[in-house]
Amino acid sequence: MKNIYIKLIDNFLSVIGVEDSMGKVVKSTIVIYDDFKNILIAERGKGKNTPKQWGLFSKELKGKETAERAIIKAVDKDIKCTIFDLETFNEYSVNDNSDEIIQVYTGTVREYITTHKSINTVRWIGKKDIENYNFSDEDLKIIKEYFSI
Repeated sequence: MKNIYIKLIDNFLSVIGVEDSMGKVVKSTIVIYDDFKNILIAERGKGKNTPKQWGLFSKELKGKETAERAIIKAVDKDIKCTIFDLETFNEYSVNDNSDEIIQVYTGTVREYITTHKSINTVRWIGKKDIENYNFSDEDLKIIKEYFSI
C-alpha cells in the first residue's frame, strides 16, 4: 500500500513539473550541514587500484524517480540516516550543450552515522578545510557555492 502512495506522489509531482524547471534532472546531490555550517563529506574508493576521492552524497535518477526521492534513498543507503530540513539549493547543468541537470539539495541529519561498505570514512569540514581534500570538479563547484567562495 505504501508503494502505491509513493508512485501516486511521484506521478503527481512529475505532472505538475516540480522536478523539471530547466531541463531533465538526471542526478540528485545533497549538501548535509550541521549547526556550525560544516558539511559532511565521504571518502570513496576501496581497493588498491581504485583512487580515493572525497565527495558529497549523490544518486543517479532511475525511471520516474524524483530527485528528492533519489537523494533520500542515497542518504539512507550511504549513511543510514534520515534527512531533516530538506530544501532545494540549486540546479547545475551537466554540460553546456545539454538540457540534463543536477538537482542539489541541502539538509541536516540528527542521528548516529553508520556508513555503507562502499564508503571509507566521513568527515565534517568547514570552509577553511576545502583545499585539503581531493574533490571532483562537480562537487567542488557545489561546495564553493555553498560556502560562497
